[in-house]
Amino acid sequence: MKPHYFLAAAMAAPLAAPAASAHIDLISPTPLQDGHAYDGNALKAAPFGAPDVDGMTAPSHTVEAGSVIDVEVNVYKLHPGEIVISYTRDLTGEDAYPVYEIASIKTPIPHTNVLLQAAAPCSNSVGCTTGAPADEPFRAKVKLPDIEGDIMLIARQVMRDKMIVNDDGSVDLSEVYYHQAAKLHLVRTDAGQQSQHSE
Repeated sequence: MKPHYFLAAAMAAPLAAPAASAHIDLISPTPLQDGHAYDGNALKAAPFGAPDVDGMTAPSHTVEAGSVIDVEVNVYKLHPGEIVISYTRDLTGEDAYPVYEIASIKTPIPHTNVLLQAAAPCSNSVGCTTGAPADEPFRAKVKLPDIEGDIMLIARQVMRDKMIVNDDGSVDLSEVYYHQAAKLHLVRTDAGQQSQHSE
């Protein structure tokens, strides 16, 4: 069973003390849920950052399979780390949960079905020496998988400064991620599948 404690935290946030504002907001393609929901805490709800949305019934955007799309993410809270763009065909997201612990600080953080991984927007003020410009959205060209059907395209902020090293040297990643996702319906236009789907 995958951990769902971030979902509970997100749902409880409006009843708690003032929460942090949204860290990221997927601008394009259109996300399942706005990044500011629950004062930004919805984005902690793995795997899609959309605790109010049923991925199975959510509307999708029709895109050509294997095409290159523009992905744009506003990053409001700067942290040294990465933006990871990945996908899953499982609309419930059971195979898209991030890893919450790694063996050591030197262990790479694994991700599944990665389409793009790049340095997140950052600045010297938060200890970054490299990264995308901090004064504009993160933008990238992303090549979609050449498959047909529905997928969830996941944008994930990975915050390296939120890693917690345990006494045994393992690393707790439970506070490292913010998530957002868009549902895409991939078609091959050369097969005559050009109709819009659930727009």
